[in-house]
Amino acid sequence: MNAGFSNLDTLKQHLLAPALRAGVTYDVQLADLGLGMAGLIEQFCNRKFLRVENDTAVFTADRCEFLLPRTPLESVSLAELKIAETDGWVTQTDPNFIRSLNLTNGIVDCGPRDVGPYYGQVRFTFTGGYWWGMSEPNDVDYPNNLPTGANILPGELKLAWLLQCKHVWQTIDPRGVKIVATAEGRVTPQVSFSDLDLVPQVKETLAQFIRYSLV
Repeated sequence: MNAGFSNLDTLKQHLLAPALRAGVTYDVQLADLGLGMAGLIEQFCNRKFLRVENDTAVFTADRCEFLLPRTPLESVSLAELKIAETDGWVTQTDPNFIRSLNLTNGIVDCGPRDVGPYYGQVRFTFTGGYWWGMSEPNDVDYPNNLPTGANILPGELKLAWLLQCKHVWQTIDPRGVKIVATAEGRVTPQVSFSDLDLVPQVKETLAQFIRYSLV
């Protein structure tokens, strides 16, 4: 399963004591933690990291450059333009509609002029983001194979995620006693929002992955 930037087993290997890793007591809590910290990292970096095939992104048409949310970019398979609701989405068949693609930064250049008026919309269908294995050791398809053309998740990004997960896990309850009690409705761990902020070492590692919006 997708537990953030890896599978659940990876989180268990890093966060649980050896005697607890084979059990399922903490599975839900760990999966929620991993996904939540991945989302926090995405917000900090202003981008989506998970590789998705044939994802879509919609922009206002009064511009010539577009920053797709998932990078690195692999391909753009479709560009559509909608000027009025009565027209609907119109596929752009002109091979020069997209002038160039910056695969590393996910920039679609349709210049030199804006593709449409301010009230129009442009929609791109694309494949992009980083890939990581999500199958668990007991799944029939484990380990997953890297899809053709996909970009594997950088090791330093995975490390930053694991460090952040470990920090929050230990802050909540290093032995999991309160977390189990919470699941049974008996205890609520006291965690402040400051405890959930990215730790300095993680922020330093993520600096190279921050993406700034086009003006």
